[in-house]
Amino acid sequence: MLLGEILSLGSAITWGISVSLFKIIGNSVSPYILNPLKNTIGTILFVLTTLLVSDISAVNALSTNEALILALSGIIGITIADVLFLISLNILGTSRSSIINTIYSPMVIMLAYFILDESLTFADIVGGLMILLSILYLSFNQEKSNISNLNKGLIIGILAYSLMALGIIMVKPILNRFSNSIEMQLWIIILRLIPGTLLSYITMNFMMKKKEIILQLSNKKIWPIILLGSFLGTYVGFAMWVIGMAKTSASIASILNQTSTIFIAFFGWLILKETFSRKMMICFFISIIGAFIIIIAPS
Repeated sequence: MLLGEILSLGSAITWGISVSLFKIIGNSVSPYILNPLKNTIGTILFVLTTLLVSDISAVNALSTNEALILALSGIIGITIADVLFLISLNILGTSRSSIINTIYSPMVIMLAYFILDESLTFADIVGGLMILLSILYLSFNQEKSNISNLNKGLIIGILAYSLMALGIIMVKPILNRFSNSIEMQLWIIILRLIPGTLLSYITMNFMMKKKEIILQLSNKKIWPIILLGSFLGTYVGFAMWVIGMAKTSASIASILNQTSTIFIAFFGWLILKETFSRKMMICFFISIIGAFIIIIAPS
């Protein structure tokens, strides 16, 4: 179980870095373009990795229903949720995104309790509360912004994280069945990414004019950041997230994933030179302690 907790925390760190990187180019490339690009890069890397350790016949271990569930969860949790998240990120900024990120793990825990019959230990609850309260404390008294934009960002962000939570719950039973097979976990990632990526291209072409797409893609300055952010977030982070989710409960994984909020604020300061106040520093350390309690807690 320890491996699952460590990987879940690791995915939060890599996501924190990638989100800060994508924020650098947020005004230069549309979320409708960025989403399919980063997912395409991640898909290519996962296909190459999987073919090195597996054979395509391994997919036959999945039933037709499971394959359909993976595809649907990819469309919901990757295509739709990611686009909404990137739109919200551009409105709120990396630090303010913590306002709505707090809905993520409570929603996963609630769905996991009612649908997957999961439960938490006392240590898990203590550690989880430390993480959630530190994020809530960080969220309050944030620098004020235009109220109409804030409300718009909040609504879009809440919807994004709700869909992410739903996508997680949909795939968890399948991950449980293949919890000891890295080979199948990689195929699960691919089967979630491919349908979501294809739909994101359709969305891009529907929402944007071809000239606008070509103009943004011709900007050479965005490509190093897209490549690095996609490698860290969509490839490394997603791999750690799926394998971590397979090795621990959805509730615990979501709580540890929630620390990405703190890491987004930290790397926003480190990479983007955004404000990282004393309050943010306190929240950062409280969150890390909470994560440590969960990791070392007996199952």
